[in-house]
Amino acid sequence: MKTMRRTLCAGRLKEVDRGDSKLRNLASTRRFAAVLCTAILVWLSGCAGKGPLRQELADHVERPPRSVVLFLCDGVNADLLEEGCGAGWLPNIEQRFCQGGTRVQNAITIHPSITYASVTTLLTGLEPAEHRIPGNRWFDPQQRLLRDYAYIATYVSVNEDTDAETVYELIAPAYSMSVQSPLRRGVSDNIANWAQSGVRWFFRDYPGVDALTAKTVELVARRANRAGQWPALLTLYFPGLDSVGHERGATSPEYHAALLNLDLHVGRVCDWLEEQGLLSTTYLLLVADHGMIDVDPCRHVDLVQALQQTGASLTHQPCQNVPYKRRRRHFDQFEQVISYEDGRCAFVYFKGPSGWDQRPTTAAVHERLTSLPPEWQLWNLDGVDLVAYLADDDEAILRSARGEARVIERLDGETAVYRYVPSPDDVLGYLENPELAAFVNAGFHDAREWLAATCTDDVPALVPDIVPLLHEPRVGQAIVFAAAGCSFVADQPGGHGGIRRGEMRVPLMIAGPDIQPRGVIECARTVDVVPTIMTLLDVEPPTELPGVPVDLPHL
Repeated sequence: MKTMRRTLCAGRLKEVDRGDSKLRNLASTRRFAAVLCTAILVWLSGCAGKGPLRQELADHVERPPRSVVLFLCDGVNADLLEEGCGAGWLPNIEQRFCQGGTRVQNAITIHPSITYASVTTLLTGLEPAEHRIPGNRWFDPQQRLLRDYAYIATYVSVNEDTDAETVYELIAPAYSMSVQSPLRRGVSDNIANWAQSGVRWFFRDYPGVDALTAKTVELVARRANRAGQWPALLTLYFPGLDSVGHERGATSPEYHAALLNLDLHVGRVCDWLEEQGLLSTTYLLLVADHGMIDVDPCRHVDLVQALQQTGASLTHQPCQNVPYKRRRRHFDQFEQVISYEDGRCAFVYFKGPSGWDQRPTTAAVHERLTSLPPEWQLWNLDGVDLVAYLADDDEAILRSARGEARVIERLDGETAVYRYVPSPDDVLGYLENPELAAFVNAGFHDAREWLAATCTDDVPALVPDIVPLLHEPRVGQAIVFAAAGCSFVADQPGGHGGIRRGEMRVPLMIAGPDIQPRGVIECARTVDVVPTIMTLLDVEPPTELPGVPVDLPHL
């Protein structure tokens, strides 16, 4: 027995030794992988660098008489940027744009204030109701497609999902280049940076992603040397700040540091342009797609639970990279679809009487939304700011826990005009401001008049956007906006997509050889960026674009 026991014990010890050896090897492998990945990340960070850009532009390169460099920045809190420029801790943007150019005091993005919707507007000049990209995630009932751009396989699908002409197509045959932007259809030369950028995303080195965008200007110069021409339009997309905002919040030290990082790399690019003698013919345009506000991670609104109270089947899971027949089988089993993962904005879709190919009537939508128990009605949920849905083809209902109002659209000649009607409740709070109350009570106004009247309000420019937006099938039958400090996504300290000023107001600054320094313009919208770029390039913008060139003060 002793011998057997010793043998068994020895066997156990031997087995434990083998297990410990495997664990030690696994731990060693993980440590090695961690060290290797850290080394790769450090090497990549060194490659991106913080020093001056070095590549020279060759003498033989043809330089257009006018060119534009578009600094497309993701998720910039305009108040913080304004503070940083005023206090001197964003020296490059302050010097190049505030002191050296003209800024728009109240630049307002589109609804919903979500990256893919906003970037598509910035690069097409159209609103989401026209370019048909309402967010990062949306459902197309006809295609039975629940799109989600947050994957390496789908992030560039936006180029197929919209038929709208991009600014690159509008200025063709002019030579153009794009760095890191997901929407690049029609550009002459695209630099995606997906491999190097992907490593940084994986390690959450978001400032490194923005550093890479600036560093890539050296590659832009090498390609320009080979092509023998400098682009008339160069788009530089800086997505890193937005991710820091989502993970840390808009008032966090990390977001502050990421904004400093953005300023550094904008400065590196501008310094290089000056060294190459390009600034004498180059206009610099800096704009953000949307703002960024703080969110309380504990104030998560569960819309799925509320909609399940109807008893109707519901899904929110993406289904995209499969054939149409499979998507049809999948979605036809559900009565409702919800897309809420954009954070502070959600789209609700209801199946029509004969399936997803038919939209439900406005009366049916109203019945579905109001038939829920009062405590589960979407506008009564704690953390919901506003719910919008159509009452008729030319009328939207705006509902909150405060009550109900209407937005009415009609044509005045060929111009769409809009009226905000508290019925009886002022859910947007416009009547609390005597000047704005007088404007509201005066009746119908066009989109530009609404912009001018509300650009300084906490809910800017919503009225002219909401009815057209609700007619887009990819938006669904109801739009739900989260209240300040709340989100439909859990555990995110920062967000955007709602209707409040902090997420709607964006920086819009323009500098150039004949632009008045230290200029200030009262208001504009992001639909004005494409017409402005085209005008700076001496190309006539299409008359059907809803925006207008920014009225820049010239020397």
